[in-house]
Formats: sequence, structure tokens, C-alpha cells
Amino acid sequence: MIAICPGVSSPDGWAGSTAFVHATGDRGTRTVLDAVEHTRRVNGPRDARHQVVHVECLDPAYVPCFAELGVVACMQPRHCSPDIAGPGKDWAEAVGGQRWSKAWPMRSLQDAGAVLAFSSDWNVAEMDPLVGLYTAVTRRGLAGGEPWMPGETVSLAAALRGYTLGSAYANFLDDRLGSITPGKPGDLVLLSEDLFALDPKTCLGARVDLTVVGGEAVHRAG
Repeated sequence: MIAICPGVSSPDGWAGSTAFVHATGDRGTRTVLDAVEHTRRVNGPRDARHQVVHVECLDPAYVPCFAELGVVACMQPRHCSPDIAGPGKDWAEAVGGQRWSKAWPMRSLQDAGAVLAFSSDWNVAEMDPLVGLYTAVTRRGLAGGEPWMPGETVSLAAALRGYTLGSAYANFLDDRLGSITPGKPGDLVLLSEDLFALDPKTCLGARVDLTVVGGEAVHRAG
């Protein structure tokens, strides 16, 4: 499936636009990447930061294309949870077991140099980023159990980057947002636990104690 949504456009219309394309299957994603490669060949390369959204099933031969073409993989880690898409669920049965190894290849894309931008796709999945972080680093359901395609998990550091600087980069905002850096707005949260000190399977128990937006505290846990 492919669906094209409006991206970031320049004042003169489509020239200089950024495409934000939903593609879920391996053929759909190949089609998008082939189109980007064609336009770069015809018009020349530029820092377009086109995004493929979901990347639920990807032919391994096309994994390197994301980095080579400068295409951002906008993915939703919670979608790959076995209690949503794994064996016995509609998604897994629809694509067939022979393609399960292609499912949400986050680690493969990262290792190939692609920029990962993580999101929730609410209301398909929970808005809570801790749920997304947990799934990205474990590929387990919320109740635990066996992971699905654990070879495609990413590190906690990579998952946090996907939810912060990766998403800012995808939207041409990495010079202003996405990291706690001098000169950027003070946007941050303070968690009740150090996620790096926890077993990834237990990070769902953390809570947000403090939220700061633009340097101002807007939430404190009671």
C-alpha cells in the first residue's frame, strides 16, 4: 500500500518539496525508493529528506537505499510487537511466514546508515513513547513473552535518538529541536528511573516526573 501525504513544500509549489509517503509492503516501499532514485537522476540530488512512513516489510536488497538516497525511515516500533502484528495476527498471516524476516527492519536500516524517525501513529498505537521505546529494544508484547524477530531490535540509545533527534532531522528541525544543546529550546522530560540502568523489559514502569517546554516546567508529578 502506498499513500502520499503533503510534505514540506517551497513557496514556488512542488519544486523543492519533501514527500511524506506511507508504504507498508515490500513492493510499495521499493516503488517509493525507485521513484526517489529516478527523480534524483533527472533533477539532481538535494537535501530533500523524503520520508517513507511505516516501512513494515522491506526487501533486504533495498535496505541500503535509504541511506544512499537520503530517505528517512519514519517507523512506529509498537507496530512490530508480537501482540499486534506477530504470528497468529492478521499482519503476519497476510504477508506470510516467508517474509517475516523483512518485518520492521529497524536494526538493518540503522546499520546501513539510515536515519530512523520514530513515532506512535496514534491512535493505532499508544501515544506513550515509553511503550515505543520498550518495543524497539525488546520486540516483545506488553505482557512480555517471546520477542518477534529479535535480530531487528535497536539499542536504547538508538531508540531515544529515533524519537528525538531523528524525528527533528526528518522535519528540518534538527538545528532547533531534538537534543539538549546550548542554543536550542529547553524541551525535555525527567523520568523517575534511569532507563540505561534498567533491564529493558522493566522500563515500562518508569514515569515522567517533570516536563519542561521552552525552559518552563509545565508538568510535575504529584
